Amino acid sequence: MTSRPILFGFIVLVVIFSPLERASGAEPDLWPSEVVTLMNQAMKFEPTAERRSISEPLIARMRTEGLSEIEQFFKAEAHFINLEPEPARDGYWKFRDRSDALGRVASQRLMIIRINAFEMTKEITESDIPGYRERFPIEPYDRYGISYPLSQTARVLIDNDQAEQGLDLIVEEVRLHDNFDSAYTAYQLPGQFLAAARENGRADEFIALHQWAVDGLSVSIENRLKAQASDLRQINAVPGEVFFSLFADKSFDHYRWTAEMMKLRDQLKSAASRD
Repeated sequence: MTSRPILFGFIVLVVIFSPLERASGAEPDLWPSEVVTLMNQAMKFEPTAERRSISEPLIARMRTEGLSEIEQFFKAEAHFINLEPEPARDGYWKFRDRSDALGRVASQRLMIIRINAFEMTKEITESDIPGYRERFPIEPYDRYGISYPLSQTARVLIDNDQAEQGLDLIVEEVRLHDNFDSAYTAYQLPGQFLAAARENGRADEFIALHQWAVDGLSVSIENRLKAQASDLRQINAVPGEVFFSLFADKSFDHYRWTAEMMKLRDQLKSAASRD
């Protein structure tokens, strides 16, 4: 009886890693969605592995012809995970104007590519961020949103002697998350930019913003602990996690989501005590 879990784990490892061991010259036999799934699983099993040692053998086996619309999206996702900015950008481009989940994630990805690969701060601040916010309101299920590309943009601005603009971006992003109904990464931004705020005479503002996030999460958590799960909207698939698929199983029920919020609040409190 005790050998079954071990055997099952072994089978899972073989299924996940056997594609990585095949010759790079093999005929394409994997749909992009399969490539992305295998990449994500392999990276979870080997979190310290060099990314491309995992992703490139799978990319070599990816089908590129006769793709459905959703497989075209996953092809862009595969190139994104493999840190290939141009083919990822070209793949996401056709989805950029959509207002559904694919449009939301494609827009997030394109911002990441623009700032990390090309440092296009002007395009992001003047076009991408305003356009994204107009089309995609903050939603509880999207726990990542644009916090990452926005923070990267702020860092580039600060490094390029545009600190006030960069810090203003952070303040605006955090204040938009005033419903406190999800473990949004935006709440971590004041602490991450506190050193830059100090250097530019805005430490008190960012300390207060950090405390505002802690207090808001605390009230929201208290209300959740009092409520029945059926009284609150359930959180389902979470889009937008950097380097992971939109369609990975990230669903949380009411209780797990509340636990995530408590963990985040405690992390923010701990970070404040270190400062």
